[in-house]
Amino acid sequence: MNIRRKGDRVFLSGVINENSDFSSLVSETSPLRIDFSGVERINSIGVRNWMLFLTKWDDQKAIEYHQCSAPIVDQLGVIVSLKGVRKKVAEVKSIRILAECGTCNQEATVPITADDYRKNKDLQTYLKPCKACGNPTFATIHNLSDVFA
Repeated sequence: MNIRRKGDRVFLSGVINENSDFSSLVSETSPLRIDFSGVERINSIGVRNWMLFLTKWDDQKAIEYHQCSAPIVDQLGVIVSLKGVRKKVAEVKSIRILAECGTCNQEATVPITADDYRKNKDLQTYLKPCKACGNPTFATIHNLSDVFA
């Protein structure tokens, strides 16, 4: 796993696992803006390591999750503590899901913001125009209420 800073964001990429060390993030200023778009996978020990970081993070400081990749979204949908162990400190600002065009079968990663979700909380299928043909893409989303809660 790699941690890189660019502007006001911290970018995580690769695999979050037993080798992942987030101790360098503890001293960051609030709000800590993390971009998860480069995270390819997270295993159970990686989840534990992230939660260990959150226990060291000051409960008065905020974290923003941006561009959460599918593996992160999957975990956020089932493990509430990924947003804070003692107290919720993290807010999901945006996620990225895989969508397929029903017309040309192109696959694309579709961004969904918290505002998109708030506009339609019953959202189960999210449609965005296909970049190749312009017709709607199709993506089924589960547990979004848990992700954006």
